[in-house]
Amino acid sequence: MSVSKNISTRRRRWGNRGACALALASLLPGAALAQGAPAEPSSPSITHVIPDVTKAFADNGINWRAIVLYNFVDNVSGGINTGSRMTNGIFDLGADADLNKLVGWQGATVHFDQDLFFLRSNESWSADMGDATVGYQPPHLFRGNYLSRFTIEQSLLNDRLDVEVGRTNLSRYFLTSNNTGDCNQLLTCFKNIWAFDAGISTPVYGTWSGRVKYDITPDLYLQAAATEDNKLDLYTGGWTWNTNTATGTTVVGEIGYDRGFDETAYPTRIELLGFHNTSPVTDELSGYKHNGSSGMFATFDQYVWRKDGGATHNPHGTALAVFAGGGEGFNAYDPIGAEAYVGTTLQAPFADRPFDSYTFQMHWSDLGSTEAAYLAKENAANGGSGKPFNGTYVLDWHAQIGVVKGVFVQPSLEYVINPNNYYNPTAKRARNAVVVGATLIMNLGAIMGFAH
Repeated sequence: MSVSKNISTRRRRWGNRGACALALASLLPGAALAQGAPAEPSSPSITHVIPDVTKAFADNGINWRAIVLYNFVDNVSGGINTGSRMTNGIFDLGADADLNKLVGWQGATVHFDQDLFFLRSNESWSADMGDATVGYQPPHLFRGNYLSRFTIEQSLLNDRLDVEVGRTNLSRYFLTSNNTGDCNQLLTCFKNIWAFDAGISTPVYGTWSGRVKYDITPDLYLQAAATEDNKLDLYTGGWTWNTNTATGTTVVGEIGYDRGFDETAYPTRIELLGFHNTSPVTDELSGYKHNGSSGMFATFDQYVWRKDGGATHNPHGTALAVFAGGGEGFNAYDPIGAEAYVGTTLQAPFADRPFDSYTFQMHWSDLGSTEAAYLAKENAANGGSGKPFNGTYVLDWHAQIGVVKGVFVQPSLEYVINPNNYYNPTAKRARNAVVVGATLIMNLGAIMGFAH
């Protein structure tokens, strides 16, 4: 079996979370004016026409957004094929339609996002890197476009109950961060168990889903959802709405605590969730098909220091936050057995650059026992030592840097210790690696003055 066939048939089980790009990008302070941004032109131009047009839409309940992401990653040392590079771009055009303004339907909103993929190169980079954690970070875009979201959302009980159904992805709602103090880099902030064991990919790919959230108090909430597990749908563009190729359903339940800057100078966010995916899982060693997979995940982030001593609730003041998370797959045949991470973020260290941040995190991930034994067996069969693939450690430094209004760069540097051969089982054993990457984020709505 060739490497390319391995990637397409076995190793791209879950699509990719490669930077929960669209969900996280929507949280960026794109409307802010970074240092050195150009002044507004004084004569009529497209930068005046577009706000007027979008204001007319907004006045009637339709708010537009447009975001461009461009990703770059390179294992400059180590891995399997050293010096391999991957690039790709995503253009997201979306809108939210307030049905109360449009037709008098109180509390209802329609969400739409269409993604276009461009300038893609070396989609087999995961096989060049080998490791499950790092090899899974950059988005794998299977065709030129995809309908990532088309849902209707209904708020009830004075906005305490929220229900949403349609075509979407659960990565938009679970294990996300509303605080910039959490890990927020689009390439390197990853949760393997969520992607591999639960089978939930990046928001780029949406399938039939339903979600219910209830606020017990302003800070404490319950959330539950179910989503179609359909890996072949990734190749359809998102407009094929039958479920003929679905293999099962992922069900998720969560309890969370989210106290934000509207209430405190030191926000806290905690999530604890469990999941069950009914899709059959093939045992890599025996070929036996097991009935589904289950697991759990927990996250925590907390602001612990502010330069102003907590005198204000400014979300972009100089501050230090810590974050951590971890989870476990409950079955020996799950691709990922367990993982954990811990990190810290220094936000706005320079007063004149309120949207910059610098983060360091340590991430550990261990393969499921069946997966680890399979990779060791393949390694021995292809001339390797056959030594067990124990846990992988990733030391990650990354930053978010504002360039001009609506434009951000997120560079990253990772050192990977004891990588595995998940994406390329028959190749030579992956070596410790240095991986550099970057994501360019352009909020076109902020740049061109979209009205809301």
